[in-house]
Amino acid sequence: MRRQSLSLVLPYFNEEDYLARTLASIAAQTDRDFKLIMVDNASTDGSERVARGALAALAPSQVIWLFEDRPGKIHALRKGTGAANGDIVATLDADTIYPPDYVARIRREFAADMGLAAVLAFGRPAGMKRAAPMQRLHAALWPRKCHTGGYGQAFRRDLLVAAGGFDAERWPFVLEDHEIVHRIARHGTLAHPADHVCHPSDRRSDRSDCSWTVWERIQYKLLPDFAMERFFYAYLAKRFTERGLSNIRLRSKAWS
Repeated sequence: MRRQSLSLVLPYFNEEDYLARTLASIAAQTDRDFKLIMVDNASTDGSERVARGALAALAPSQVIWLFEDRPGKIHALRKGTGAANGDIVATLDADTIYPPDYVARIRREFAADMGLAAVLAFGRPAGMKRAAPMQRLHAALWPRKCHTGGYGQAFRRDLLVAAGGFDAERWPFVLEDHEIVHRIARHGTLAHPADHVCHPSDRRSDRSDCSWTVWERIQYKLLPDFAMERFFYAYLAKRFTERGLSNIRLRSKAWS
């Protein structure tokens, strides 16, 4: 079987304090057969300088540098995934550490099951190599729902395109990671391997000011598939509009 090609998309905005560590973990992958697409979402700090220094170990032809001036992570994701030409496209976050076998694991999961639409990694504290028991339980109970963030998502690219990709016209709000999984799940199955993890920064532990409520989260898990269209595009969209939870809210950095 032909080895599937893979693109990694990393959007960033004012991340000079975190990018070096994240990119060092990418450069240290055991499987370095990938294209890395860096998308600067109009940073005003030294993020690009830091990024270029951290990626000096990679061949220049392995990295694509893009700029997206429309503020909002979803715009950067659309530009980056649109520039990807691999069979698989994975999204990364600028403040997340990726274990050395992260890329290899993505490729193995897709190679083992051609019906997969997405491979989703669990977010765990540094040093943890497996999903927490509650994370594994939720994935087992609701296998067609999203149990991770944009820091740990990989998609079969043709199915991502078929699903419409990241689209601010369709979904201009926060939780673009859950919304895209909702759409791509209609095109194939989702994999949540218990030992596929990455390590997001703990600075985002409280995002209650720009996320969903506990009740909204419970509904997301419990509602059946046929109700999810209305849940996202009528119910959540109305509530997020009222609370001002546009995608641009993700640019706020309360921890700074």
